[in-house]
Amino acid sequence: MSHPKTVVICGKGELAIFICQYFLNHKDYQILHVVADKFEPVSTEQTLIDFCHENNISIIEDNKVENLPGYESGDFNCDLCFVVFHKRILPLKFINSCKRILNIHLSHLPKYRGVRPVNWALKNGESSHGVTIHEINEGIDAGPIVNQVSFSIYPEFEEVIDTYTRAVSYARQLFLDTIPMVEKISPRPQMDSEASIYYEKDNHKLAERMTFTKKASLELLNKA
Repeated sequence: MSHPKTVVICGKGELAIFICQYFLNHKDYQILHVVADKFEPVSTEQTLIDFCHENNISIIEDNKVENLPGYESGDFNCDLCFVVFHKRILPLKFINSCKRILNIHLSHLPKYRGVRPVNWALKNGESSHGVTIHEINEGIDAGPIVNQVSFSIYPEFEEVIDTYTRAVSYARQLFLDTIPMVEKISPRPQMDSEASIYYEKDNHKLAERMTFTKKASLELLNKA
């Protein structure tokens, strides 16, 4: 009889909760720990931290993988780490301690690596966007692609919250479609020549697309 695969989840938000629930419900997986970011999206009804407490899941509440049991001594390892909206760049030591480490990113990579990909797609007037599951390496959202999906977006009338909500819905389905066959998929390298990337320092350029709605974004800008 095979042992369940050990899992660590890093991140925040309703999508991270959805993924935690999936692994809880499948006997082939065992959640070792969750590394949670307490700064949740404003759209989140339940925090990942509360979910973990309610389900007796071991949790690191300061978002630092360095505080995982056994990390400092080099004894930590897991079969799979799944990363969901985790803002910190993960140290190479942690990446190497995971047999497999995957990230779910709300863009059709290699376009829109980095922060606020949905906001930037709308700001730039794109007609399509996407969600990608990819392996993590030392780059920013630059690892080989495992699976992805694209969908139409409508910057002429959609708010960021509208597109974001749809992107999360696509992300859920992409996760469900991918995980059962993840060990059979051969990841493909990203085309770096087609990549775009945005950093926190670029956020002010988003202007009316900085937050979930144009009204809230403009109010924030007027206070600055």
